[in-house]
Amino acid sequence: MKNSLQLHSNREESPGFLRGALIWRGSVTPRILPSLLLMTCYSLLIVALDQYWRPLPHLAVTPFEYTGVVLGLVLVFRTNTGHERWWEARKLWGGINNQSRNLAIQALNYGEVLIDGSQESLWRKEMVKWTVAFSFAARESLRNSKNFDDLTDLLSQQEFEALKSSYHMPLFVAGKIASLLQQARFIHHIDGFVFDKMEGQRILLIDHIGGCERILKTPMPLVYAIKARRFILIFLLLLPFSLIENLGISAVFIYFLVAYPLLSMDRIGIELQNPFATQNLSHLPLHTICDSIKLHCLAMLEQTQQH
Repeated sequence: MKNSLQLHSNREESPGFLRGALIWRGSVTPRILPSLLLMTCYSLLIVALDQYWRPLPHLAVTPFEYTGVVLGLVLVFRTNTGHERWWEARKLWGGINNQSRNLAIQALNYGEVLIDGSQESLWRKEMVKWTVAFSFAARESLRNSKNFDDLTDLLSQQEFEALKSSYHMPLFVAGKIASLLQQARFIHHIDGFVFDKMEGQRILLIDHIGGCERILKTPMPLVYAIKARRFILIFLLLLPFSLIENLGISAVFIYFLVAYPLLSMDRIGIELQNPFATQNLSHLPLHTICDSIKLHCLAMLEQTQQH
């Protein structure tokens, strides 16, 4: 499954120009190809009718030069809006990464040894376990999925069932962390200052998942999306009538060169709107981020146990 996710997830571009320009996987070209071919066939039909049937009405090129500028501004705004959502989501997940490591460090290093060693060790393991589980719960919640195969070495079957059956999985895990913090505070394993700091990190985790849900549940305003696409459609429907007079059959090729970037930019804006969906191109590599959180936190736990 991870290999299939990596085909569409965001990754570094190729350093080679030709390879980067001609790469197929990760490009919007396969997704706009049907629309592009349809529009190109439309232009071919207009040219054929004008050349071999009877002359069609010809339009001046000048109006399309002006409207092309406006259309470019519309597409830039659409793409920038999508990228802003994508980048904000990445910053929120950077926060989840940082807060998870902070909680693990604080759980493993702060506190008084006021309980027996086995109970103290168990509390630390539980804190690290549920801290790691938060990122996985957040990932699956945003993707409307419940695949926790990567946590089989941490959670018991009963814990799996409780997590999957919860109404809101990230809140369920956050509740577990809060309960562990309250337990440590009650038995004076951590003082009030440390409790406040760790509780602050837990609250930030909730804030970050809330920010991600805001992006997920607030798509681009439909009224803007409809008008942007309608503008593109009208432009492409009328464009052949301004090309056929001077270009003849070569108007089809010029039309293709105009339609390709317009449809591509429109599609890029759509792909970036939901940075969590695995079917979208350049979605955030949440599997990699969660695996990194798990690796770092468990490594710190193992290092602490060795000392």
